[in-house]
Amino acid sequence: MLRYDITPLDPEAHLFIVGITIDDPTPEAQYLRLPAWIAGSYLVRDFAGHIQAEQAYLGDTPVPITKVDKATWRVSTVGRKDDEDLYVYYQVYAFDPSVRTNYLDNCRGFFNPAATFMEVLGAKPGKIAVNITNPIDEMHASAFNWKVATGLKRAKGTERFGWGLYEAADYQELCDCPVEMSDFTAVSFKAHGTRHDLILNDLPVNTDLERLTRDVQAVCEAEIAFFEPESKKCPAKEYTFLLNVNASLYGGLEHRNSCALAVPRKTLPCTHDRTRTDDYVELLGLVAHEYFHMWNVKRIKPAPFVDPDFSQETYTDLLWVFEGFTNYYDALMLRRTGIVDNDGFAKLLTQRAKAVLQTHARHMQSLSQASFDAWIKFYRPNANTPNANVSYYKQGSLAALVLDASIRQKTRGKASLDDVMRLMWEDYKAAGKHYTGIEAEDFYEIVARATGLDMTAEIVELTESVFDVDYAKAGKVLGLTLTDDELPAERKLLGISGKGTDAGYVVQYVHEKEAAQWVGIAPGDTIIAIDGVRVRADNIGEILARYAEGDEMLVHAFRDEQLLGWQLLLGKAKTVASKVEIKKPTALGKAWLEPWPISELVKLAEPETESESETEEN
Repeated sequence: MLRYDITPLDPEAHLFIVGITIDDPTPEAQYLRLPAWIAGSYLVRDFAGHIQAEQAYLGDTPVPITKVDKATWRVSTVGRKDDEDLYVYYQVYAFDPSVRTNYLDNCRGFFNPAATFMEVLGAKPGKIAVNITNPIDEMHASAFNWKVATGLKRAKGTERFGWGLYEAADYQELCDCPVEMSDFTAVSFKAHGTRHDLILNDLPVNTDLERLTRDVQAVCEAEIAFFEPESKKCPAKEYTFLLNVNASLYGGLEHRNSCALAVPRKTLPCTHDRTRTDDYVELLGLVAHEYFHMWNVKRIKPAPFVDPDFSQETYTDLLWVFEGFTNYYDALMLRRTGIVDNDGFAKLLTQRAKAVLQTHARHMQSLSQASFDAWIKFYRPNANTPNANVSYYKQGSLAALVLDASIRQKTRGKASLDDVMRLMWEDYKAAGKHYTGIEAEDFYEIVARATGLDMTAEIVELTESVFDVDYAKAGKVLGLTLTDDELPAERKLLGISGKGTDAGYVVQYVHEKEAAQWVGIAPGDTIIAIDGVRVRADNIGEILARYAEGDEMLVHAFRDEQLLGWQLLLGKAKTVASKVEIKKPTALGKAWLEPWPISELVKLAEPETESESETEEN
């Protein structure tokens, strides 16, 4: 059996050491390759750049190991004796606290196998053993009171959350199971009979674990019931939420039976909070998003993602379905579970509407183009992003809303986007091992089967054109209204966005066809004075409050340490109808928003005892 060993080698130097035992290497030479990107994050990240100190042995004999390209190694197996194992060792530098790669210090360790374990090319299909061991040296081994949490299956004899031997069915499954190692807090609950673990590497004072567990459980039960209204069966035998609780990082990455979340401490509920704060609702939205991906992207997939090549980009123009629709449902699930009310849900919709309607990008790039170009644009934002690059998350979410409203209206409430999502799931289950994924034409056909409507023209217009979408008209079907949202003074009058600093107001974005762009103000300029009044960190709004349409203004700024000045004649202040309100939902809207009965919210599970961990198997 192919086996990987990993241990924290030197936490202070942020180094893991990995060993690979290959019992049946290919003759003459064995090739190994590390993925260049990780599923769910569409950017070539070249994980091989963090590999160092490679060594290889046939039995006890050192053999050459050389690079043949940026992410592939060749190991000589010339002269191998029968039954002689090949051993490969290397170190992994791990100091990226994001959910995508690896991290190690003396407080915690985390790794994604896709960024850590080289694939053994040509290896025979079969189970893979993964041995996760505590630090080798006595000093670290005695000082670290760490545990291990992962979606990998425990081998016989390995305790829950224990160091030891784990298993994966194949390399693809291995890559889909990140690992947290720290002195974490673990809380368990069941959602429709399936065990779920909440893993928190840090627990701020007065964290309301009971509320967190109940709310996460409600989301999980709602989403299971959404896809499986009859059976209430979760597609995973167990599910693990890995929460990296930190100062400011925020994000998530989905996996088949787990997800990795980076959440600021302020997002965790406090026992003194009387209501759910906006920060906490944001956390629950992230949970709802990544959990929804257990169906929509980890199983239901774009056709190119069914068997992707992780050594290079894999293109699809359907990320607006897989990320955008998930972004739509993560907010809707919070409403349907009752975690937020209509006002809270409207606030979440407003966030999405502002991101789309307050920028010019929707006139420059279609949703399909944004999906295809994710590899070169979405994860590489620049000063021109608001003018040219669409978010397939936010605009895809609004496209889902428009499509949902249209289906409900045309069928008089007998069908909805819910039916489309459930049919995609049923198709996936029916296909089994023969599942080939979804292309755009397949999606049009699925919508027709689910609703009885040919929505092709409407979907094409939503996703392949850059024409204005009448979001107000679509919202009216459900009882939503769009009103003007208050813009910051600098955006409203000058068409810039940025931040105040001690040096002045630093321009981050100059919005297309607005005042600042006309006169030549550029991203990176530091505005220091307006009509001779000094601009400080927090006073640009106060200064601009004295100006209106028709006024002249002299702006001074530094660019590359040179003083520049511009004379502006102000036009009409910018307004954008991007604030969503839900005052009087229509009959269709009430059915859309109707909270679902969550069967039975399981009471907060007691933390596992050692005896329970010893006996319970994966």
